[in-house]
Amino acid sequence: MENKKFFLNFILLIGDIILMYVALLLTLAIRYGDFSFWPGPQTRIFFWHFSFLSFFWLLILYIFDFYKISLFKKPQDLFRNSIIFLFLAGAIGTIYFYLQPQLAIAPKTILFLDVLFCTVFLYIWRIVFIQILKFFVIKEKIIIIGAPSNFSELLNDSLKIGDYQIVAFYNPGSLDKSLPFSKLAQYGIISEIYKLKEIIEKEGVNTISFTSDFYKDEKIVKEIFLNLPPKLNFINFTDFYENLTKKIPIEAVNELWLLENISRVERKIDEILKRSFDLFFSFLGFLITAVLFPFIALLIKIDSPGPVFFLQKRVGKDRKIFTLYKFRTMEVSLNQDKEPWREKDPEQIIRIGKFLRKFYLDEIPQFFNILKGDMSFVGPRPEWIELAKIFEREIPFYSLRYLVKPGLTGWAQLNFPPSASVEEAKEKFQYDLYYIKNHSFFLDLETILKTLRLIFK
Repeated sequence: MENKKFFLNFILLIGDIILMYVALLLTLAIRYGDFSFWPGPQTRIFFWHFSFLSFFWLLILYIFDFYKISLFKKPQDLFRNSIIFLFLAGAIGTIYFYLQPQLAIAPKTILFLDVLFCTVFLYIWRIVFIQILKFFVIKEKIIIIGAPSNFSELLNDSLKIGDYQIVAFYNPGSLDKSLPFSKLAQYGIISEIYKLKEIIEKEGVNTISFTSDFYKDEKIVKEIFLNLPPKLNFINFTDFYENLTKKIPIEAVNELWLLENISRVERKIDEILKRSFDLFFSFLGFLITAVLFPFIALLIKIDSPGPVFFLQKRVGKDRKIFTLYKFRTMEVSLNQDKEPWREKDPEQIIRIGKFLRKFYLDEIPQFFNILKGDMSFVGPRPEWIELAKIFEREIPFYSLRYLVKPGLTGWAQLNFPPSASVEEAKEKFQYDLYYIKNHSFFLDLETILKTLRLIFK
């Protein structure tokens, strides 16, 4: 399914690139009256500069969900994002051309028409694309062997089921067939092996997923393999669940899982790319922090007595303790080192602190942490040492977070709000596990782009 999503997004991307050049050709034809100027030197100049701009326009498309197919099913959201693209693409083009006076061109009309045509073409392309998908894309039919309790969370977000159609849950025991998650399946919960076989033949099911408990039951496994055709695709439910939710259930983690998924040689090329990226952009970020510091420091001092920075001991990679830097956003309290979830109290947040948090400006001093090597741009958020001790006692395998560097942003931060209890921290840790298992330079890049999308929203 991941391959199919990649293929669909690749088709979308190719279509976008083609339409951007079609929009430019149409714009030049309207501006100059015909195509007789092609392929003159003037035209090549426009194509060179607009090709460079197209890279940033494609980045805007990604940030604003134009490659998220579920968005197409909500025309109002697609229209809203198209309007945002229109203004941002125009702004970037304006900055590019008019802040470079040495360029031989200053295409006011051409830029306006090109951005307008691009927006219209990209909007129509997605409307057409979703109609094509309705006719040619068939969901993969799957049957779940067992009754996973953690599947209930998908009840309120059917989009997570994505490209799968759950035909039935099979449980040979005396399971209550009215359980809420049974609504996700066409046939609900069934318990007879003959009925399971009939459904598979009738519906053309091609994938069977075992929950961990049933996978260990030799009797049920033998019954399944004796009665079902071997050509079916049998997958572990944990892998299926991970693919749907982009997290790993803690219940599935054990010593064998660790050996199969975590105990591996570091991919050196990813580590080199990651550190090079961190050094370059943290240096730029550190310069930005230095420029903004006088203004932010003045506002904090005017708003609330106390220090400009908030310093706290956090746990990093290999349990290394380091000092994390943030701009202070809360009132100074004598008990601030004894209150685990103090930041959830809105009355403690100062006025300028609300502004800084809204735009994530309170986090920018952490560019210094990244420059020092204590943190990376992407990774599990570093926890305060006192909270880390609690989580290590209460959450199984929590220490796995220390296998990678903590980050300024992370996969868990994108998918779950800040935790205010051990239970919420446990839920959030499941996203950290997904990152720890699958971390790579490209997953880091995806996380950074999605973080930019969140900031813009």
